[in-house]
Amino acid sequence: MRKFFLQFDNVSIRRKFILVYIFCICLPVVAGTIIWMAFTSQSMQQNVIHYLDQTFEGAASDFNILTQTAVNVANQVNADNTLLNDLSKSFSTPVEHYDLYWSSLRKRFNMYLVSNPEIAEVSLYIDDPHFINTDYFRVLDDKARNTQWYKMASQTDTDIMVYPGSTAIAITPYSNRLTIVRKIKSPTYLNNATNYLLIELKLDRVITKVKDEGGSVDVYLTAPGDNIIWSNQYTNKFNLKNPSVLQLPPNNNYYILQKSIGPAPYFEGWKITGVYDKFVIFKKQIVVLIYILLITLSLSAFSVFLIWAVLNSMRYRLSALSRHIKKVSEDHLEPLMLENTGQDEVGLLIITYNKMIAEINGLINDVYKLEMQKKSIEVENIRAEYQYLQAQVDPHFLFNTLNAILVFCVKNGYTELAGVISSLSKLFKRMLTTGGDLIPVTEELNFIEKYLDIEKFRFGDKFEYEIQISPEVIESNRFIPKMSVQPIVENACKHGLQSSIEDNRRLVIKADIIDMALVISVRDNGSGMDKEKVAAIFNKLENPKSELNLEAGSYDETESGVGIQNVYRRMMMNYGERFHFKIYSIPDQGTEIILRIEEV
Repeated sequence: MRKFFLQFDNVSIRRKFILVYIFCICLPVVAGTIIWMAFTSQSMQQNVIHYLDQTFEGAASDFNILTQTAVNVANQVNADNTLLNDLSKSFSTPVEHYDLYWSSLRKRFNMYLVSNPEIAEVSLYIDDPHFINTDYFRVLDDKARNTQWYKMASQTDTDIMVYPGSTAIAITPYSNRLTIVRKIKSPTYLNNATNYLLIELKLDRVITKVKDEGGSVDVYLTAPGDNIIWSNQYTNKFNLKNPSVLQLPPNNNYYILQKSIGPAPYFEGWKITGVYDKFVIFKKQIVVLIYILLITLSLSAFSVFLIWAVLNSMRYRLSALSRHIKKVSEDHLEPLMLENTGQDEVGLLIITYNKMIAEINGLINDVYKLEMQKKSIEVENIRAEYQYLQAQVDPHFLFNTLNAILVFCVKNGYTELAGVISSLSKLFKRMLTTGGDLIPVTEELNFIEKYLDIEKFRFGDKFEYEIQISPEVIESNRFIPKMSVQPIVENACKHGLQSSIEDNRRLVIKADIIDMALVISVRDNGSGMDKEKVAAIFNKLENPKSELNLEAGSYDETESGVGIQNVYRRMMMNYGERFHFKIYSIPDQGTEIILRIEEV
């Protein structure tokens, strides 16, 4: 797996986007479409069968209610003794017959029609040649006996028979109707003859429901023998030889659902059949699939455009950055300038790169300046060493002369002068000693003590000094540059105490460790300085362009600036920002200079 990802890192960004598009968009769409086709085909089949079953179940229920109502009306008429008694009467004149019809018989049949709107007509055929034909009553004559309904009803053994069609007397037979035929006979009524009650029903409600909810289904209403009573097709396309008889197609290409209808035993063999072409489902799937593909292609086209835009944006900027980095290897350290770097990851990378180039240029300039400063310092060191060697004509001669004077003072009892000469000799010896620039703090303070002995000889009883070294300084064995404190002490004696009018001149030197930092304080009670003079000294120290005149040895009409400038520059060269320099001075009260060196 790790090897695969390593190889994948070598593929270009364009090909990576193409692979992402193929595997993350195209393949999921194709796989999803195949899975959708497989699952929806079965789901749609189940939905169609369930929908047809619910539709046919509702149609069968309506048909049951409709036919059962007609059967109930027929049974009521057969059980209506008053009606049968009226019909059994003999009439001497037609007027008597019409009087009875208009006063009684017509109202009873009107009642059934008003209360049952699905009943189209009610007709009672009476086997009595003397009966007069009226709206609801007719004579069962030879013409009636030649009808199809009579032939079927007279041959059946049951009292109720269903005739698949209209029995109404009309020029054009009514469609979408069937007739319930009820035999009316009694040994005491109607001369014991067989009479027939015909109740014609409208099937419009049932058929309309099947039409509306059947949709693209071929629906057939069949009587016994699969004779087609009604269909939403003009012909039985599955039986072209005899279109009036239903012939079912093979189940391979069609979904077929049959439902028995009507109450038994009157509608035994009556069925409602639905035939649904499987190709219709496939066509619906194709239509849905086309919509899905159109939406998918639209989204894919948009995603291709978006990927192209993202890729083009990244490729342009990354290519420019790559070409510019190659120039860096040829020492062309210039920032990458584009019209719009952007704020995305690539844009931030370019911005960071430009910052890096700017920092590199800055570092190069700093290094160049440091090299120039280093060369300047080396030149100054060589010049100083030359001047030092030039001034040191014969240091041993001077040192030997001091020793001769010291021997003379000892022999003649000049004890005080001998001590001063001894200290001066040790000072010359240390100053002429070569070695490292860094020495222990204790060694520097011992040298200062020899120098202060000479100053005390000069001032006499009017000068006192004190050197305080904390045990932490001795134990820490800290190192400082040679002659880094002595110039500060010399300035304090020469410019602070010497110009003071006080007789109790005092100098205190302290060395201590405070917060892990070495702190050296030189404090005198001499003439002090005002704020302007202190500010002038700091201005010279902090402004590299304002150099001191080392040859003249003067600073603001004194020589104090030379020693302080020398100490400050040497400390900054050794410790940098770890070194802190402070001056606290009040006129006629004294001055305190503090050197602080932070621990690494």
